[in-house]
Amino acid sequence: MATTGSVERTRSHHARARRVRLLVGLVVVALALSSLAAPVAAHAYLSNSDPSNGDRVGSVPDEVTLTFGGDGVQTADVTVIGPDGEDVSGDAAVDADDSRIVRVPIADAAGGDGADGLYTVRWAILADDGHETDGSFVFSVGDGPLDRDAVLAAAEGDGDGGEGSIPLVETAAKGLLLVALIALVGGPVTAAVAVYPVVSRFGSPARTVDRRLTRLFAAAGGLLLVSVLGLGLSRAASVGPPSLETLVEFAGLPLGTAWVVQLVLAAILVVVLALAVAGSLPRRVWLPGTVAGAVSVGATVGWTSHSAAAIDRLQGTAVDFAHVGAAGLWVGGLVVLAVAVPPALREAAPDDRAALAAGTIRRYSLLALGGVALAAATGLLLAAWHVPTLESIGASRYGVTLSAKSLLVLLALGLGGFTRFVLLQRLESAADGDRADASGTIAAFTRAVRLEVAVLVLVVLLSGVLTSVPTAAVGGADDGLERATIERQGDVDLELTAIPATHGGEADDRLLVRAGEPVVFEVAFRDGDEPLESERPVRLLADGPDEERFEVDLKATDDRTYATVRALPASGDWRLRITGGPDGRYVDEWIDVHALADATERGHNGNGESREYDRGTSDAGTDSSFTAGLRIAAVAVGVVGTAAVTIEAVRTRRR
Repeated sequence: MATTGSVERTRSHHARARRVRLLVGLVVVALALSSLAAPVAAHAYLSNSDPSNGDRVGSVPDEVTLTFGGDGVQTADVTVIGPDGEDVSGDAAVDADDSRIVRVPIADAAGGDGADGLYTVRWAILADDGHETDGSFVFSVGDGPLDRDAVLAAAEGDGDGGEGSIPLVETAAKGLLLVALIALVGGPVTAAVAVYPVVSRFGSPARTVDRRLTRLFAAAGGLLLVSVLGLGLSRAASVGPPSLETLVEFAGLPLGTAWVVQLVLAAILVVVLALAVAGSLPRRVWLPGTVAGAVSVGATVGWTSHSAAAIDRLQGTAVDFAHVGAAGLWVGGLVVLAVAVPPALREAAPDDRAALAAGTIRRYSLLALGGVALAAATGLLLAAWHVPTLESIGASRYGVTLSAKSLLVLLALGLGGFTRFVLLQRLESAADGDRADASGTIAAFTRAVRLEVAVLVLVVLLSGVLTSVPTAAVGGADDGLERATIERQGDVDLELTAIPATHGGEADDRLLVRAGEPVVFEVAFRDGDEPLESERPVRLLADGPDEERFEVDLKATDDRTYATVRALPASGDWRLRITGGPDGRYVDEWIDVHALADATERGHNGNGESREYDRGTSDAGTDSSFTAGLRIAAVAVGVVGTAAVTIEAVRTRRR
C-alpha cells in the first residue's frame, strides 16, 4: 500500500510539473506574439485640435474639435472662454465612431468685431483606463495682437503634457486592490500544491492551516471589496459631485460597467470566504472558489488597464493579468507560507519539522520560479510598451517608480535565493539526520519569508502608483510650462526668455520652439542684478527660412522687462535680432532659434544629437532600439524560465 501511495504521489507531482512547464511554454509563445506590438502612449493626451494652439482664424468657428492620442475618452468637459471672459461653449460630445475625438460647439459667440480676440479652451477628460487628464490652449480671432498674460495663463494650465499630481485616493485604492488580488490568486494555489500535501504527509492537523488560511483570505477579500469600492467612487467623482445620480451616470459608462461587475464579483467572493470562516463550506469548495473569484476580478481589472485601453483590449488584458497572476504565484504563495506554515511546524512532531519545512519550500519553489519568470517576462514586455526610451526612465515619475520597484524586486530575489539555496539545504540536512541547530534554521526560514513578504508588498504598492500616473511615453516630456533663457554679456547684459521653449546647441546657446505656436518672448537688460529700462524702443527682428521676416516692438511689463507674443510661422532655423537703449547705451544682439515642424519632429540640437522636443512617444509602428531590446529580453526570459522550471521539476522529482 505504501508503494502504491508513493507511486500515486509521484504521478501527481509529474502531472503538476508538466502543467507548469506547459503554462510557461504557452506564455513564451504569447510573449513572442505580443512583442510585435509597437510601443504606445497610454493615458489620453491631447494630440491635435482644430483650431490648434495659437491659431489665428478670420471668424469664430462653429465648433472646436479635440483629438486625443493614447486611450479613448469616456467623458469630456470642455469650456471655451471668449475675449470678454464669458463661456461661449455648448455641451461637449465624444464622437460615437471614434472615442478619441471630442467636439464642442461654440454656441453663444458674439458676431462682428465683438468676436475678435483671444479664446481659451479648457478641457478635462476621463480616459478609458480610468485616469483624468486636463489642459488648455488658446486661439485668436481677427488680426489683433495676442495678450501676453492670457497666453502665459493658458500655458500654465496646460496639463496635457505634464504628469500632474498623484491622485492619492485612486493610487491607494489600486495598490491595496493589487495586494488583495495577488494574495487571493496565488495563495490558494500555493496552499493546494505546497502546503496541504506536505502537512497531511507528516500528520500535522490540517484544521490549523484551514483556520489560518480562511481568515487570511477573508481579510484579503474584504480589502478587495473596499478597494474596488473606493476606486470606483474616486473615478465617479470625475463625472460629477458625489450623488446617486453621479453614480448612476458613471455606471452607464463602459468603465463604470466594468466597476459594477468588479464590485459584484468581489461581494460574492467575500460571502464565500465568510461562509468558509464560519465552517459552512468544505475546503474543496472555498479553496478553488477563492481562485475563481479572484481571477474573475483580475480579468476585469486588466480589461481597464493602461495596456488594454491603449494597445489592444484582448492582448493588453492578457499580458496585464498574466503579470498579476505571476506575481500571485510568487507573492501570494509567500504570504501563505508566512501565515500558515509556522503554526503547522509548531504542531508537528519535533523530528518532522525540518522535513516539513523543507518539503514546503521545495514544492513552493517550483511555483515561485514559474511565477518569477512569468512576472519578469511580462514586466519587460509592459516596459517595452510604456517606456519608449532609456532617457524617459529618469525623466518621468513612471520611470523613476519603475526603477525603484525593480530594485526592490532584486532585493526580494536575493532573499528568495537565500531561502532556496541556503536554508533549504540546511533543512534537508536536518531532515536526513543532522539535527544540529534545526530549530535555528526554521526560525531563520520564518524570518526570511516574512521579510521577503514585506519587501514584495511594498513592490505591489508601487505597482499601484505605476497604474495611476501617466506612462513614461507621456509623462515627463513636457511637464507644465517650459522656460528657456539665453544670456549675452557685455557692458549691459541682455537676457532673452522664451515661453514655451527649451535649449539646444552644443552649449545650450540656441532656443527650440514649435513652429506656428505662440511664444512669449521677454527681453531684460541688466547691470549685474539690477534691471535697466530702455530709453528707446526695444525691437525684435526675426529672419527665417525662405525669406520669412517680421519686426515687432516689445511692450514694457510691470517687472521691468519687454515682451511680445509671436509665432514663428515656418519651421527651420531663425535668427532673432534684439535692439534697445538701456542706460544711454545701444544694445544689438543676435540669437539663434530653431522652430520644430510639429510636436514630434526630431531635430538636431546643434551637437549632432537627435532630440524630441515634446513627447517621448514613438509614432505608431515605429520602435526604438531600447524597446526592441526589452521585447527580446522578455522572450529570452520566458525561454530561460521554461528551462529553469523544467530543471527544478526534475530536481524536485528526484527528492
